[in-house]
Amino acid sequence: MHDEVRASRRLIARRRALGLGGTVGLGAVLAACGVGAANGTGSPAATATPSATGTDLVALLDAVDMAGTSPETTEGPYWFDVDSIRSDLREDRPGATLTLALRVQDAQNTPLPDSVVEIWHCDAGGEYSGFEVASGGPPGSDGGQSTSDGSYSQGDTESEPTDDGTYLRGAQVADADGIVRFTSIYPGWYRGRTVHIHVRVHVDQQTVLTTQLFFDDELSDQVYAAAPYSDHTGRDTGNDADSIYADTGLLTVVADGDGWLGYTNLGV
Repeated sequence: MHDEVRASRRLIARRRALGLGGTVGLGAVLAACGVGAANGTGSPAATATPSATGTDLVALLDAVDMAGTSPETTEGPYWFDVDSIRSDLREDRPGATLTLALRVQDAQNTPLPDSVVEIWHCDAGGEYSGFEVASGGPPGSDGGQSTSDGSYSQGDTESEPTDDGTYLRGAQVADADGIVRFTSIYPGWYRGRTVHIHVRVHVDQQTVLTTQLFFDDELSDQVYAAAPYSDHTGRDTGNDADSIYADTGLLTVVADGDGWLGYTNLGV
């Protein structure tokens, strides 16, 4: 394991990020922004979704081929209700910076402001926060299951975390254009799966989409040639061999300073 990954993991000593590291609850975001007042659209305005610096996200997203609804995929065993509205998910996790821009639309490609997009993914060493200390069995199996009761997810079955980590997990409220924007790191990999990000979309505290997003294999190989990814060798599964991969979930990714910008549309 790379020293940066090991050191950053030692910094995580909490079960939830609520109230820490710029994290606030959904209710606080909506109250602070004044739904229907901050920008005249009923959307929580810029506090919930940072503006794109020097980038016309709407134009970029308009150029992505998208019609109808995104495919549902398995949630996987790593999800729990972190109940965390924040844009920067890194918590000092080392890795190549990934800015992620996602636009939520209905089946007619009409943006859905005020929808909540939640994402989670593994770190550069292939670990998921909340499940580093699971001892045997599928991730999350040691902790049992419960039911979510957070500010944007109600009634969903969740895995009980086995440790206090919350890194690389969080949610954002869509702006008037239906867009959310996250700052994270390029995901790592673990055996049996291609590189991916988990996504859920919530409307009125109900989950309306569970899906996964993917990366071009050649790009992943390029990113993984550098530290801290390069210490985690032996990647065994690319997109073609992954049982969940779908072309419709492939992100468009472009260079963005010393990191990357990934973007796509989500149809619900």
